[in-house]
Amino acid sequence: MSTSVSIRPGLAADLPMVFRAERDYIRDIEPAAEAGWTRALDKNLELWVGCLDRTIVAEDAEGTVGFAMWMPHEGAALLVTIQVLDHARRRGVGNVLLQRYLVDAGAAGHRTASLGVHASNPARRLYEAAGFRHSGDDGDYALYELRL
Repeated sequence: MSTSVSIRPGLAADLPMVFRAERDYIRDIEPAAEAGWTRALDKNLELWVGCLDRTIVAEDAEGTVGFAMWMPHEGAALLVTIQVLDHARRRGVGNVLLQRYLVDAGAAGHRTASLGVHASNPARRLYEAAGFRHSGDDGDYALYELRL
């Protein structure tokens, strides 16, 4: 089932939603990392603020349904995070966000998109379906790349 979503730029007012979504992800997918993530909250906040001009927010008729943010890193457009809120999952929102990230990264002059995804994160299927190829591992994370 798909949903009709619109995409808008991220705003500072979205940061509390980003925090809650990232916290929920850690609790659901990487619970053993929650204490370290909490200790690094100031660093995470700096990252989110630093990526705000490369953050996109998906909305439907009822409000915010997800977001994605990326940053330049080692010559590639690194997907920092992509989140679909629980109530909007399995409706194609993740794919809409992923495709917009790829368009924005290409428009910014990047030739490669990259990301890391925790081994237990079911989002791996989304990335693989979009053409990302496994390029290595970093601990519990699978690394992926896509030529733009």
